[in-house]
Amino acid sequence: MIERHRRLLRVGFVAYAVVLFVATHKPGVDVNVVPGWRLDLLIHMAAFGLWTLLLGLTGWVGDARRLAGLLVLMAVGVAYAVADESSQALPIFDRVFDLTDMAANSAGAILASVVACLVLRAFDHQGATQP
Repeated sequence: MIERHRRLLRVGFVAYAVVLFVATHKPGVDVNVVPGWRLDLLIHMAAFGLWTLLLGLTGWVGDARRLAGLLVLMAVGVAYAVADESSQALPIFDRVFDLTDMAANSAGAILASVVACLVLRAFDHQGATQP
């Protein structure tokens, strides 16, 4: 079933990747709505988790149903999370690098890799049981 929707998933991933890059590099963004609480870390996890999940569903980095594909997806997700946060330290973006944000980004990517694997396997199982 996922195979039928690959083109849409790929377009969706590219669109989301552009939006995420712009959102994480726009100067002056403050997402902490409760002083003293780092709610933004949950947003970081969700944002980079969704990026990784969509990438996993596109099939562009291999088959996340298999261990090798899962590990590649994790590595690419974490690499992008690190690159995105690190690039915020560049003066042209007028942002700051935050190690805690990078850890949350990476955690989201790792968790979403496992979710991608489970989703793909569920669709395989669903397709195998339908006539």
